[in-house]
Amino acid sequence: MSIKATIIGAAAPETGSKLTPTRLGGLGTGGTEQAQPAPASTIRPTAFKPTAMAGAAPAVQPVAPAQPTPLKPTAVPFTAPAPAVAPAEHVKASALPGTQRKPLEVTYETLAQRFPGTAPKQLERAQAVLAGISPQAMNAPAWLGFGVQAQEGLAALVKQRLALMESPVTRGVAQHLSRLHTLLTEVLDAMDGGFLKRSVAKVWESVYVEVRQLEDLLSTAQPALLGVLADMEALSNKNTEVGEVLQANAMAAEYLIDLLDAQVGQLLVTRLTALSTSQALVLEQVQTLTLDKERVQELMTLVQDGVLLQLPSVYSQLAGLSAKPSDTQRFLAAEKLTEIVQFIQRKL
Repeated sequence: MSIKATIIGAAAPETGSKLTPTRLGGLGTGGTEQAQPAPASTIRPTAFKPTAMAGAAPAVQPVAPAQPTPLKPTAVPFTAPAPAVAPAEHVKASALPGTQRKPLEVTYETLAQRFPGTAPKQLERAQAVLAGISPQAMNAPAWLGFGVQAQEGLAALVKQRLALMESPVTRGVAQHLSRLHTLLTEVLDAMDGGFLKRSVAKVWESVYVEVRQLEDLLSTAQPALLGVLADMEALSNKNTEVGEVLQANAMAAEYLIDLLDAQVGQLLVTRLTALSTSQALVLEQVQTLTLDKERVQELMTLVQDGVLLQLPSVYSQLAGLSAKPSDTQRFLAAEKLTEIVQFIQRKL
């Protein structure tokens, strides 16, 4: 078997040159032994060096891996186990000396039979009053104070009503109307004529400025009068509520008189009399408030219908009067003046 040599990377020999076969494994060209392949040469990788470029960041040098720091075991201090807690024993309430507070339990049906014809709402109020009473825990001073709180509320409402009627608004309006009535009456008297009386024009000229001022004051007082009316209406409702509370306390006292002993019953009779008197005062208070509201409403009518409606026509008639008015002028002016003067006089 003949072996041809392969030439790699070199130019081919010229024609006619003698080729010498390569000796492989010590074999000659005509040897009979089997050829052995030459040992392969070790291939080393080519190391590429990085090229430094202008403006580029410096190359990061390889960092050796950090070696873990050995941790020492933490010494935990020994804690003794907490002692076992024994379960709490059930403590029973000890009986203290005193009087047991047991409120009254009165049914609605019982009160309906005891007080027939009473409104259901009022029966419920009386039932609530009785539910808040513990007869065993009440002494003589406590029974004497039964229902006093409701009576004190009524006294406060009476003071509020008096304050409303004496307010500067109502008193001021009444005074302004009275003064206006006086000034217009002077002008009306001057129209009757007479030897010693001044002329109507001069009298009207002397009172005209004050009449205008009174008109402005009465006109601006209207909102305040409306506020007084609203306060009186609210006060009337409060009186009605206090009256219902007083009635409920009186019903409870009357029921307890038949239930408790004679000594307590005598105290309750005294309180029942006082509560009945307060109930009568409530009725009087409501009636007085009704009259007060009517009074304020009359003042409103005087301001609206008398001053703001009729007074402009008086200005119109008196402005045309001369020093010596004719009978027709005098009659028309006197008619307007008489109308407003009598209107104010009836309301005042």
